[in-house]
Amino acid sequence: MITAVLAVAIAALLLLLHAELAVFTPVPRRGLRVLMYHRVEDTPSRGAVTPAQLERQVRWLRERGYALVRLGDVVRHEREGAALPARPVLLTFDDGTADAHDRLLPLLRRLEAPAAVFAVPGFAGSTRPYDGALVRFADPAELRALAEAGVEIALHTFEHEDLARRTPDEAAEDATRCRRWLSGAGIPHEPALAYPFGSYPRKDPARRTAFLAALRGAGIAIGFRIGNRVNPLPLPSPLEIHRTEVRGDEPFWVFAWKVRRGRRKGFA
Repeated sequence: MITAVLAVAIAALLLLLHAELAVFTPVPRRGLRVLMYHRVEDTPSRGAVTPAQLERQVRWLRERGYALVRLGDVVRHEREGAALPARPVLLTFDDGTADAHDRLLPLLRRLEAPAAVFAVPGFAGSTRPYDGALVRFADPAELRALAEAGVEIALHTFEHEDLARRTPDEAAEDATRCRRWLSGAGIPHEPALAYPFGSYPRKDPARRTAFLAALRGAGIAIGFRIGNRVNPLPLPSPLEIHRTEVRGDEPFWVFAWKVRRGRRKGFA
């Protein structure tokens, strides 16, 4: 019995050591890493990181030789073949909640770090149930202030739609509606779309092809799913870029492991 318990303890220790070493060992995979955040709050949760967590993550990325890039850099890489730096990392924040203006923006300014916010125009300025609480979404003036400060704004559908439930034409019209709203509000934005829930018709080849073609026809240059992978360069499918979820309720070594590998496989 004691031997069995000791064996389990040793195995757990080795697993922890292996995970901690992932924070310090060299990067094995080349390509574009896109990190998916949601909110910045004082209390960490699955959907929110704290300012201290985000600052530690940004500093670690830079110390390890990763290059923080702008969303526009990825758009130009796709459209014009512009080169990306070695080990590029894109920071993205979904939904456009008010903390993007109140908490994220001051931190990005202090760290001199680029980031993109995928806004939901139909939610702008409203207070809604969100992740078990009432949350305020940035209003047009706050989104405009983000853009003027260098935070790139892009699309997350008009009302946080599950695009797997929409026809290709409906998805294209939604993207056009978002861009018209942002332009009308004087908010500069990039032709990029993050699919809510990471959802789109990817399992049906015919629907997937029509969906991607419709978005291209609507002027969308790049699209983001979830998928938790490192994206090879050049991008094999620019409208299906993988993003890796960053959670505030996970220890730092998990963040480091995900950045290196694209996912947490083996440490569920």
